[in-house]
Amino acid sequence: MDALIAAAQHRQRPRDIAIFLIMRYTGMRRESVATLQVRHLDGTWGLRRVRVKGGQTRDIPLPESVMAYLHAYVEGLAHTVDQIGPETPLFWSHWGQRAIGKSREPMQGKNIWRLCKTYGRLIGYPMLKPHDLRHGVAMEVLEQQHDLEQVRALLGHARIDTTQIYTMIRPSRLKQVVSFYEEPARRMLTS
Repeated sequence: MDALIAAAQHRQRPRDIAIFLIMRYTGMRRESVATLQVRHLDGTWGLRRVRVKGGQTRDIPLPESVMAYLHAYVEGLAHTVDQIGPETPLFWSHWGQRAIGKSREPMQGKNIWRLCKTYGRLIGYPMLKPHDLRHGVAMEVLEQQHDLEQVRALLGHARIDTTQIYTMIRPSRLKQVVSFYEEPARRMLTS
């Protein structure tokens, strides 16, 4: 996940950095990220009243440094957007040819899908999908906090059994799980 942000920084693409920061630290779905507006940014806390799957709205926390980046990003939007107001989309998609004319529209989920594919190829994961980032966030929070309920709350799942999908242990983690046996086994075999 961090490699995506590094690749966007290397390419000097503030919009892409902002998108990947949000996905990296929230596990939000691509549609929710694509439809974010300026009104969703809330000081240093995070995102407020974000529309999520099922037509619900949620408040989603973000690290303060990410919020600072997002506020700076919005200030930079003033150069490309006529007027910034609460309903101004955070992310815009540009396409077309210079000779014919370029179009600019608010982003959609499919644009984020394409973005993940493009950056996935750059970092050596050509099959990368936006939902893979959601799974990555879930696994990381579960490994760090050891609390499935926290993962459920972060991802906005209504039921804990939906979140239990993320309890599958990776091989590297499995090796770590049995690491406490190392010392007793060493003593037993050297005696």
